[in-house]
Amino acid sequence: MSDASDRFEIQIKRINELIEQPGSDITWNDHIPDPDNPNQARQIDITIRRDESFTVIECRIHKKVQDVKWIEELIGRRISLQANTLIAVSASGFTKGAIRKAKKYGIILRDILTLTEQEIIAWGGKTKVSVTLFEYKKLTLTFSFDNTLKNKITIDDIELAMLNNGNDFHGIFEKMSTAIEQDNPDHEPCLIKTKLSSNILKINGLLVNNIGFNAEFLSHTKQYNVSSIVAYDSPESSVIERNTYVEQVELGNFEIMQSTDIVSVVLDLSSLLIPSNYYFKRVNFEFTRAVEMDSVYIIGLPDLGIQLSNFNIELKFE
Repeated sequence: MSDASDRFEIQIKRINELIEQPGSDITWNDHIPDPDNPNQARQIDITIRRDESFTVIECRIHKKVQDVKWIEELIGRRISLQANTLIAVSASGFTKGAIRKAKKYGIILRDILTLTEQEIIAWGGKTKVSVTLFEYKKLTLTFSFDNTLKNKITIDDIELAMLNNGNDFHGIFEKMSTAIEQDNPDHEPCLIKTKLSSNILKINGLLVNNIGFNAEFLSHTKQYNVSSIVAYDSPESSVIERNTYVEQVELGNFEIMQSTDIVSVVLDLSSLLIPSNYYFKRVNFEFTRAVEMDSVYIIGLPDLGIQLSNFNIELKFE
């Protein structure tokens, strides 16, 4: 199975998480025993279970429009798996013959259509997306230890720990950014000189009492555009009549799914490049109407953009 196929199936799973009733159990790449051969597992793209109901969703991301042959295969699959409902999702649509066959035998069809600019305007516009980064200039971190550890830790030890375990130090900048939000909600440029309590962070097994944080602070916000919008529903529904829309933002693998006024967001930030001495703070959304946020998936939080060569480390024993 290709990466594109996996991504498409996961996208369809998330759409159904948004539109299904609460309490539904939705599983991607499910494996269940064959009802006729219990020792043989059957792979299913997506399953939905709720109470006694069992739904199978099969997906195809082929370039070719799907025809009667696939529908006939799915009719047999629904019978074999004893599914209450079978939904067929095609990224390329269905032939008229496939639609007629599916209607006769109770196979539910779903496809994805790209909206034109005129359709986007009629649907309600695009979500504005921006990313906020915090920049720290002339940064100095002062690590304070108990006086009894004076000959047991060096600056080299701290630098090596930061290089090998950068995530352990991520919390320093998270705490600092939270403090800035509280004291400087408008993100005005300012000088920072403060002390952060540690109590958790250890270097070579030695507890850091507190960390002095001294820097010049600046905030940067960059706007990102929505590169495309697609609508998900029955192939016989016009785009504007469809209930579910997926906005794909130019920032990496980033999707905003909307069904009526309920929204689910998927952020894959692994491709977001953080400049040196910058810290990723948040993604901001500005919707065209009042919405309810259902869920936010964050994947691939970007690495800390703080480089050792661009700030000073000091040691203090007290």
